[in-house]
Amino acid sequence: MKALSGYFEGPGGPYAAIVGIDWADQSHRVCLLCEGSAKEERMQIGSDPASVIKFARWLHARVGSGKVAVVSEQSRGSLIYALLDFAFIDLYAINPQAAAKYRKSLYPSGAKSDDIDAEGLMRMLFTHRDRMIRVRRNDPASARLDAYSRHRRGLVDQRVQRCNQLGSYLKQYYPQALPMLGDELFAPINLAFLSRWPCYAKLARTREDSLRRFYHGQGSRSTAAIQRRLEAFGASHPLSADPMLDEICAMKVHDCIAQIRLLNRQISQIDKQLHKHFHAHPDRAIFASFPGAGPAMAPRLAAAWGTQRERYDHVTQAQAYSGIAPITVQSGNTWRVFTRRFAPVFLKQTFHEWAGLSIQYSDWAKACYRLMRDRGKSQHEAKRALAFKWMRIMFRCWKARTCYDESLYIQALIRRRSPVVDKMVEMGLLSEKEKLLCA
Repeated sequence: MKALSGYFEGPGGPYAAIVGIDWADQSHRVCLLCEGSAKEERMQIGSDPASVIKFARWLHARVGSGKVAVVSEQSRGSLIYALLDFAFIDLYAINPQAAAKYRKSLYPSGAKSDDIDAEGLMRMLFTHRDRMIRVRRNDPASARLDAYSRHRRGLVDQRVQRCNQLGSYLKQYYPQALPMLGDELFAPINLAFLSRWPCYAKLARTREDSLRRFYHGQGSRSTAAIQRRLEAFGASHPLSADPMLDEICAMKVHDCIAQIRLLNRQISQIDKQLHKHFHAHPDRAIFASFPGAGPAMAPRLAAAWGTQRERYDHVTQAQAYSGIAPITVQSGNTWRVFTRRFAPVFLKQTFHEWAGLSIQYSDWAKACYRLMRDRGKSQHEAKRALAFKWMRIMFRCWKARTCYDESLYIQALIRRRSPVVDKMVEMGLLSEKEKLLCA
């Protein structure tokens, strides 16, 4: 490789070296190129923290006071967390799909090895650094919210799996209980019901007065809901005369209830921590002002944007990085639009799910979603398109450090004569008089 010093220019000055690291569980392969040298150096380091830190210190001694650019396919993990502690290292992350295709351009034969992967990453950083994402340490307040939100999402996913499993058991052994339960099996009243009556044999020996007292004791005061459950109880019949079915059902139901209750307690503890840390976040008021951003979603939005305003120069960067912005494929007279597949999953879920929640709380979002559905978009396509619009609004509020105002945005839509306004009028969300007053 030619020793072209111009390619070593970085955002903070010239780099003394460029490094590509192909990471693995047991060891990492490294390809190093120093400024002024045409010879690549290859080495292998251990994947344990001590080996990574030892390599970083050796690299610092090697380049002296200069800075080093390091590229890896990881954007988080033990390797990244260890290297982020060294101020002389600028970390870059590359999409694994892009790295694989770049390697194939260098080796059309399909040859592949760890050394070849490390070399490809280093060469890609050498020539295409402007196309890569620089990994930056998030501010502590946002990083803490991100960690808690990710952990909460994992616990919620586990609870959904256990509830699905419980529902499957009930359909097989105890279908009589399903009409007497609510939609959310993890709700305390449903878990208490199944704990007291884990099989139909016990439920069948119960009187209606006992059921009514149970629902009142659990805080259920809806006469219609209680009557509906009692009618379902009165119309129930045994599934089978085999007592083994009730024994198996009771065992499986008790096991699922214990796991769901544990997850409920863990999620409740995480929610308390999220509330505490989100209350201390400097941008709390901004993200809490958006419709649909409740106790769980507002911290996720705050963590997604952070407090470092220099992170994004334009909203299109955030839309592309999050995966909300679509991609266009054009060749000749062919023109197609696709959803962006390779993006941070949790970040993309955050904006997609929040857009869906905003439909319930924002009039213009509800009308916009309905308008796109009428135009033939699928449910998820309409939500992504709505999230695309919301990100533009949120970016403006985030940059200006101002809270969101629904009425001001609707007035702006009216002045621009947006078709969303006509849909709002059609749906009864906005009157013609209000439309004319704001025009």
